[in-house]
Amino acid sequence: MTRRRTTPRLVKPDVAEPESNNFADSGWRQRSWDPQRSDAVSVARDEIKEWRRRRVRDVMTSFAIDDLVRLLRECFGALRLDRSIASGVTVNTIHYYRRKDIIDPPSGNTASARYELVHLWQIAGARLSGHLGLATLAEARAAIRGNGEDEAFLYFAAQVAEARARTAVRSAKVDMGVDVVSEEGGTIRPLPGVGEPRATTSATVVALPGDAWCVVPAEHAAHRSPAAAEALARALVVALQASRPS
Repeated sequence: MTRRRTTPRLVKPDVAEPESNNFADSGWRQRSWDPQRSDAVSVARDEIKEWRRRRVRDVMTSFAIDDLVRLLRECFGALRLDRSIASGVTVNTIHYYRRKDIIDPPSGNTASARYELVHLWQIAGARLSGHLGLATLAEARAAIRGNGEDEAFLYFAAQVAEARARTAVRSAKVDMGVDVVSEEGGTIRPLPGVGEPRATTSATVVALPGDAWCVVPAEHAAHRSPAAAEALARALVVALQASRPS
């Protein structure tokens, strides 16, 4: 790590609700300011800031790419997120985000490039949103690239809150025979045409694009067999079509 001779850009203690801009109506922002989400985002934001104070005390510090990968993995670990999120971050991940213009360009060429805190938050947010299936790369780029450190920081905090909410649901016991109140206030019901539900069982809640979820019992063959997973996907399509109002 080396120092840059530039004015430090501190992560603000509090981030006010942003004014409207070209992506103000994006789904992540609506969730962040929803009353059911704002507290969770604030908690995540405070935890990230505390981690930054402990691990990156000098905000003027710039990072080599290997240091950036290490910090990203440490940050994900400190926030108690799924280990696969951290393990999926590599030097190649950062190079890929650079080639796709997901993040701001670092200073220097590829071999000697130096990264800043803004890059840390941008990569962390893009990685999380991609892992959760919440945003395409184009959507993540619109939310974080060129919009400043505070915006990238808030985007990351919002993704952390979303990841934790989904982990909580995934860890819950799902009663396959009784309507279950979801964290959004709705209900989870069997689709038309399914067999007689069995007793309560452990299940995995699979996050899908568009904030959709698919509940799959822990013992289901789809967890072990690609063919069974494809058959389940086809059955879901048929069941959803049958559930449409006539």
